[in-house]
Amino acid sequence: MEKLDNIVMYSPEDVRKLLHLGNTKCLELFNSEDFPSIKIGRAFWVKADCLEKFLSEKHVIGNKSEDLF
Repeated sequence: MEKLDNIVMYSPEDVRKLLHLGNTKCLELFNSEDFPSIKIGRAFWVKADCLEKFLSEKHVIGNKSEDLF
């Protein structure tokens, strides 16, 4: 996690730890169209508030996920 003034950015490694994902699923998430990641050089980042909003908009119904990753 990097903090620039008041902006908190998560790397894929941070997201893997936060969401308990494996490397492959995390990379799929960062490469998906609706995930709010940005690429700076060769590195992917996601703003903490964008990640929170993304996760709050996803829903799980019963045992089936609805547009999760």
